[in-house]
Amino acid sequence: MKPVGVIPWTEEFFAGVADRLVAETGGDFRDTLVIFPLRRAARHLCDRLAAMPGLPKPLLLPEITAVGDWAASLGASLAPTPPVMLDVLDRVALLHDIVREIAPEAEATGEFPLDMTRFFPWGLELAELMEELFRHNIPGKDLDYLEGQVLPPAAALLSRLGAIHARYRDRLLTEGLATPGLCLSLAAGQAQVAVERLAGRRVFACGFSVLSGAEKALFKALWRSGSLEMLWHGDPALADPGGRVHFACLEQKRWLGDWNARAVVLQGGRRRRPRQKGDPDRPTLMLDATTANLSSKRLRFFEGHDLHAQLKALETCLAEAEDLEDTAIVLPDTGLLSPVLHILPRKDVNISMGYPLARSSLARLIETILTLQETRLASGRYHWRTLVALLRHPYLKMLRVGEEEPLRALFHSLEAALRQGGAFADPLALEIAGEDGPPDPAALALCRQVLETCLTGFSAVDTPRALGNALAGLCELLLDPDHAGDAWERFLIDAECLFRLATGVVPALTSGRLADAVLPQATLFALLRRLLADERVPFEAEPLTGLQVMGVLETRLLSFRRVFVLDAVEDKLPGSAPYEPLLPDTLRRLLALPDSRERDLVAAYNIYRLFFGAEEITVFYRTGAPGAGLFEDSKPVRSRYVEQLLWEEEKRLGRVLTPGEPPVSLITLPLCPIPPADASLPRSPAVAERLDNYLSTKKLSATFFDAYLSCPLRFFYRYLSPLAPLAEVAEEGDRAAVGEVVHEVLREFFASHLGRDIDAADINAAALADLYETRMRQSPACQALPPDGRLLLLRAGRTRLMAMAASMPRTTPVALETELGASLEAAGRTYLLAGRADRLDRREDGLVILDYKTGSVPSLPVAVWGDEGFWSRIARWRTPADDPGLFEETARRIGSVQLPLYCWLYATSKGETPADAAFVELRDAGAEKPLFGPRLDPAGREDAIVRQTPDLLAFLLRHLATAQAFPSRPDDRRCPYCDFRPACGAVCR
Repeated sequence: MKPVGVIPWTEEFFAGVADRLVAETGGDFRDTLVIFPLRRAARHLCDRLAAMPGLPKPLLLPEITAVGDWAASLGASLAPTPPVMLDVLDRVALLHDIVREIAPEAEATGEFPLDMTRFFPWGLELAELMEELFRHNIPGKDLDYLEGQVLPPAAALLSRLGAIHARYRDRLLTEGLATPGLCLSLAAGQAQVAVERLAGRRVFACGFSVLSGAEKALFKALWRSGSLEMLWHGDPALADPGGRVHFACLEQKRWLGDWNARAVVLQGGRRRRPRQKGDPDRPTLMLDATTANLSSKRLRFFEGHDLHAQLKALETCLAEAEDLEDTAIVLPDTGLLSPVLHILPRKDVNISMGYPLARSSLARLIETILTLQETRLASGRYHWRTLVALLRHPYLKMLRVGEEEPLRALFHSLEAALRQGGAFADPLALEIAGEDGPPDPAALALCRQVLETCLTGFSAVDTPRALGNALAGLCELLLDPDHAGDAWERFLIDAECLFRLATGVVPALTSGRLADAVLPQATLFALLRRLLADERVPFEAEPLTGLQVMGVLETRLLSFRRVFVLDAVEDKLPGSAPYEPLLPDTLRRLLALPDSRERDLVAAYNIYRLFFGAEEITVFYRTGAPGAGLFEDSKPVRSRYVEQLLWEEEKRLGRVLTPGEPPVSLITLPLCPIPPADASLPRSPAVAERLDNYLSTKKLSATFFDAYLSCPLRFFYRYLSPLAPLAEVAEEGDRAAVGEVVHEVLREFFASHLGRDIDAADINAAALADLYETRMRQSPACQALPPDGRLLLLRAGRTRLMAMAASMPRTTPVALETELGASLEAAGRTYLLAGRADRLDRREDGLVILDYKTGSVPSLPVAVWGDEGFWSRIARWRTPADDPGLFEETARRIGSVQLPLYCWLYATSKGETPADAAFVELRDAGAEKPLFGPRLDPAGREDAIVRQTPDLLAFLLRHLATAQAFPSRPDDRRCPYCDFRPACGAVCR
């Protein structure tokens, strides 16, 4: 039995492996098998062998394989018949059949998830557990009495786990089926056959830090036969039986003890005895004391508040580096890849990591399609906002007809149509207009094909095969050479994602036992989302030198001179154990399966092996902003590995390190506070000309004055700028449209009561409510609402109109929808003013003007009419210098000029001063809110209408004519609902 060769982790591993192979074989690799834990290692070893100057070329390379491929091939050859490999869906289907067979045998069958809809999520977990048992060569066993520790379906499945595992294995073997885990288990069960097949060959197992149970059985049999030599990359203290081994290599030390093996240090391919360091108390035994510990490295730590601070520090470090050869940027989370690529000083970097397909733009397109189906109404209408997201996806807009991309304009037109409709719409039924005329028929056909593929194609899927066919149709649309052009040649990463979807996800859905199983939509979509989450798009660095960007797992067996580790926080490095609902981490030991402790040891080995092989180590971590995960609301904590590095450095220095003290740098970004924004816009000559033209040609309404009084800046955007509010679908109801319907109903109802002396007893409230319901049901605004919103609108409207009728005082309606107009002299010119009174009533005190309000009712305190000092200031005001604060005071005290303006217009045009005016508050009980009320005597009302109101209007017109700017008036009630808020920038106080 050969001793285990340890290549010190301060040395480059593949160079050590190449030296050992040449030293052992003399360069004759004909009967040599090299096994690595990962496929990519073969490329690195071949490069090292090619670069060896003393090795004659050309030569026959050794057989190099990954342990998974080798064991699967070996296990498949040991099966009774050549097996068919099952994908995850087939495994779930097979396990479902087994559980349905076993459930009646259990004492209580109620908790078994027998229906496929309930079983599917548990089936995915159960299939993975079966694979783990196979990989570790552990027979399943029943786990009883777990009620209360896991969910009831999990407890039921675990109580019969032994029987499920046995039948699952038997079914696979008898039906000629297999999984990667079963092949490995078969190979381990017949390890002696593997020994016989490899007799006479030299086998090297290189770079393993931990083995599964089946792998360990295979390697142990080969090692005892004398065929296998193990080559490790780790702490040389493993070669000293009494030495203190670095904790990251404790699993390898236990491995030596279990096998009763010894280890030797390899240098230059030859076995050498290690020599003790000068300090026997240090836990790491090294060949050279000067490179023995991490304290001999150049260690740097950067502490920042968030990811942006880390990226800024990383950018600075890369810019200061003399060169970026043999440099690695290690990302514990794949989500860091995109922001890191944006700050790199050079673009010819090598990326070596798997990127989740679920984070790609293609996955976002699929998620949008799934969301459309999940929110679709039975009538076939889709939610408008999700439809807009679909139309805006770049993959669809870039489809071509010839050399043109016509869908951009068509989708813009279609989006405009969607924004003018209701909350749910059928895009296939909408009329699509072109920019300059009727759209091209070919473009219309492509647009319809896109909508049918993305909407109709997914609307009726009821089996995995149907879902896979719908996805295949999407792939065909995107890959159609007549429409795709050269897009996928320009966007290579997106092309790889599409390739993974077409060759990985689609076949998994369209083939196998579960392909034709009828499943609910929710289960099918959950299945697809799971497949997308499990699929990864691999990036492989080419060439193998220069600046490398990689994940932690991708650094296995590699060494770099300079290492940067980004976002080294505890929840990313090593990271929290994933939640497993079927077999939680605390129960894994019941089946002798490795738990989070072993996972943390593997993570520690990977990161420390990388650290010991580097000359410069720079670690970035954050202490302020939490991550983006669902449960990452707490303050981040720097990784335990960072703490261990800092502890070693503090022991070396003999003092406690604090942030800001080398080697711990505190990342400080320049504070750039946002200054108080002056959102006001100056009165330029162009603005003055536009305003003058508006005042000369338009009739000024109450809305015009109220807009200026409430917020001059909003007034500017509405009346003097070309900006228009973004069209948005009123999902909770179009209030303006509802108000129009109510006004029409009241006009129609009171038309039959004109000239009649009536009160509440004379009003048929039920007839008014019935008329409202009839007209509202015919309204597009009501039809666009969902059923619950429609019912609420009808019932609330009936109740409030009946309440209004019940509270109506004795009155005589004399006119409806009356147009009022008059002219006003102010600031040296004449202005035309106009308004429309909803209803004019004749009452005991005289004429009353009524205005229906379905929204909020502005207030105007009666006391303001008696404040002569205030009105005299308004009458004297000519320029802003006269009284700078008067406009703000007026805006605060007078909420609206609508009713005073209507009263003045009526008095001026009809020659009769109204007795009062009132808002009818329809959004509540229909009560009247009078302008004056009984607190103001007739003389005061006369003065308010004839003198004070025109003075107020003239003041506003003079202020508008002389103002040098249009300032904002932030208000917590108005600003959140302002149409021009994005253009304003004012902050509500």
